[in-house]
Amino acid sequence: MSPEEQNLAKGIMTAADPAVKLKAAAELIKKYPKTAVRPRVAQGLLDQIRGMTDASQKANLAQEYQKIFDQPSEQESIMPVLIDAYAAANQPDQAFAKGSEFLSHNPDSLNVLVDLMSLGTDQAKKQNPKFLSQSLQYGAHAIELIEADKKPANMDDAAWKQYKTILLPNVYQSMGLLNLIKGNQAEAKARFMKASELAPSDAFNFLMLAGMLNEEYQNEAKHYQSMPAGQAKNDELKKAQAMLDAVIDAYAHAIAASEGNANMQQVRMQYLHDLEAYYRYRHNNSTEGMQQLIDKYKTPAKP
Repeated sequence: MSPEEQNLAKGIMTAADPAVKLKAAAELIKKYPKTAVRPRVAQGLLDQIRGMTDASQKANLAQEYQKIFDQPSEQESIMPVLIDAYAAANQPDQAFAKGSEFLSHNPDSLNVLVDLMSLGTDQAKKQNPKFLSQSLQYGAHAIELIEADKKPANMDDAAWKQYKTILLPNVYQSMGLLNLIKGNQAEAKARFMKASELAPSDAFNFLMLAGMLNEEYQNEAKHYQSMPAGQAKNDELKKAQAMLDAVIDAYAHAIAASEGNANMQQVRMQYLHDLEAYYRYRHNNSTEGMQQLIDKYKTPAKP
């Protein structure tokens, strides 16, 4: 490294303010774009911007970073930080505008796909369905990439393992919520089912599935009651009873999985009340065997 290059690099390292660091980095990269310290400088600034708590300042500095560090891997690293900053500043439109533009050139950017889907899910929960279609599209592609084992080049094996074991079930869960809000009940149920298979200890999936199955049963019960007497109604009764048995099983699973979860106790108590009523209806007004059914789904205690 030349003396000037060393001095510029030293100026970056010694600057305390991130904005001053970025300005110094811009000067270094402009004069010495292939400097040996570029990766270290880029990573250090990335980490500092990522750790900022002021969302507006974080977004501004992330955009400045984009202008300076224009290599594909550098752009890939800063985009999730920028999306996070816009999300924290309650600016989802800007997050989706920037993120979508990036994905148009980098369609397999897994971190960006997942971050936008997560933001879209949060917005949908807040009764803002504006990003529903995009979020479903991004979530579906993220699932494809993870299940095809397409590990991003900038991700190590430990992080990739976490993506496959922890993040993938969460993506399926978000896809369940998005489809439910969209009104696609069948797809929502399929996504929650997959999430529950991948993360059997996550009670939320079972609570959602139980609620959806109960809604289907209630609709079937109304249909049965509206039918005229006859063989067709007798056959429909068998169908309704089979659906109720599935509800009972799902409720037992949800109650078992949510045991000890303080955030779910209110809904758990309601489900327990409903389960007892349904169980009594199907077992001659007896609750014998109900607790055993719940216990069957409890996670075994670790030795």
